[in-house]
This record gives sequence, structure tokens and C-alpha cells, in this order.
Amino acid sequence: MNRSQYDTTFKDLFQQPPQCLLQALIGHRAIRHLNVEFASTMKRLPDLVFVMDDQSISHVELQGSPEEMRWRMLIYYAMIRQRFPERPLTQIVLYVGHESWRPGSGIQETALQFQYRVIDIRDLDCRVLMESPVLEENILAILCKTTDQKETIRAILSRISLLTENARADALTKLVVLSRLRRLETVIQEEANEMSLVFNVMENDVLRPLFQKTQRESEQRGEQRGEQRGEQRGEQRGEQKGKTEILLRLLQKRFGVLPESIRAQVTSASPDELTAWSDRILEAESLQAIFQR
Repeated sequence: MNRSQYDTTFKDLFQQPPQCLLQALIGHRAIRHLNVEFASTMKRLPDLVFVMDDQSISHVELQGSPEEMRWRMLIYYAMIRQRFPERPLTQIVLYVGHESWRPGSGIQETALQFQYRVIDIRDLDCRVLMESPVLEENILAILCKTTDQKETIRAILSRISLLTENARADALTKLVVLSRLRRLETVIQEEANEMSLVFNVMENDVLRPLFQKTQRESEQRGEQRGEQRGEQRGEQRGEQKGKTEILLRLLQKRFGVLPESIRAQVTSASPDELTAWSDRILEAESLQAIFQR
């Protein structure tokens, strides 16, 4: 899933101001969406800019991966303030990605002091968005903090199931696209199937390659875990074999030819036993003293 698909999905979800989300982030409701684009040698297009109910402006920049944001946010600040100099401006970077990310939130230099807020959407309680009457905000709740992920998914799917067929397919597509940010797409499919929701993945041009990729990634992760476990077991067996051979050599050097019963006992010993017996070699007065309980 490339970044443009995430961007498109978020833009579709935010065609109307996400009032519950904005209330949680900023403490005000938006009264209208501002389409803000700045002409430059480099195209500058901030993600979400709203006029709020207190007549201030809020700029929310969505970020899906750890990335340097300070200078981009400063550029947006300067351009928005230049366009709307009479309105106070609040800026927030809303992180929606999967990886852990705790970046700086401004620039502190001798000649420049600049601040904005960074909020990880996982710090928001999903109930805030699930209480919204707007389905788009319900879908966004899949990215938020929840005590029961499957229950949240079922609640979202229940609301989607009430839509017409075309609207249902569109909402499901958005939900699955966002679910990849939490690696939940397979859970979405399982819950949808369990609810008997019409959800034919392989007939959907967007979802089919997404699920095929997910399946391949899952298989690859399984293979990698299997290889890692095999390597780990091999290393452990090799380490134990080495300890066994060293202990046998030390015992033979100290006490001479070893009885077969002792050799068998050492060969079948656990790692902890090998370590304990090795510690006793220098002080033990007899072969039997090494193996006493």
C-alpha cells in the first residue's frame, strides 16, 4: 500500500470537518473547511485547514511515518498566517503510523522560537470517535486506543452494514486501507465474514491486491519466524554440545579414563547441570563428588 492510497483515503474521510476529532484535539468545532494551496517552486498543500467556531484557524497535518516535520510545519505556518494574518493559528501534527515515533515539536534557535503540537492518534480514546454520528469518524476510530480491538471493529462494521451496497463497498475499502496502518486487515475480513457482511475481497480492485500482499507478508513472517526458531535451536544445541565436550575433556584430564556411565550422564545432561558440574571440577576431591546432588 503506497502513501498516495492512504492520503486519498484520509482526504475522502475528511471531506466534512471531523468534529469529534477536532473537539478532542483542539477543543473547538470547525465551521468550514479551507482549501489552502500555495504557489511556489515546490507545491505546498497542507492536509487539513479549518476555520473554527472561535474564528481561529486550525491546521492538522497527517503523518503516517517517522519523518522530519519541523521545517515543513514552519513553512505552512508562515504561508497560512500570510494568507490569514488576522486569525490566530493552531498547528498539530497528527501521527497515524504504526511505528513508535516521539519527535520534537518545534524549532529552538537563537533567532527563532517555533512550536506546534504532535499527537499520536493512539493516545486518543476510540470511544470519542465511535460516539460520532458521522461514519467517517467511526472508521477513523480503528487507529485509536481501544481496550477491545475486535469489539471496535465489529461496531464499525455494524454501522457499515446499514449502508447501501455501493456505499458499503466504499466504506469497507476505506476501513481496510486504514487497517493496514495497524495490520488489522485480516481481522477485518474475518469479522466481516462472521457477520455475514457482503464482502467479496477478490472482486474488489482495491482490496484484492491489498489482501494478496497481506497474505504474502504473513507467509514471509511465518517463514522468518520458523527460520529464526530453527537457527536458535541449532545454536543452543551447538552450544550445549561444546559444553559437553569441554567438560568431558576436563574430567578425563583430572581423573583419567571415565566410566561409560559418567560419559552417558554428561552427554544427556541439561545446560544447568553442565554448568554446575564444570564449577566443581577444580575443588572436587573425587569424580563422584562432582556429580553428587
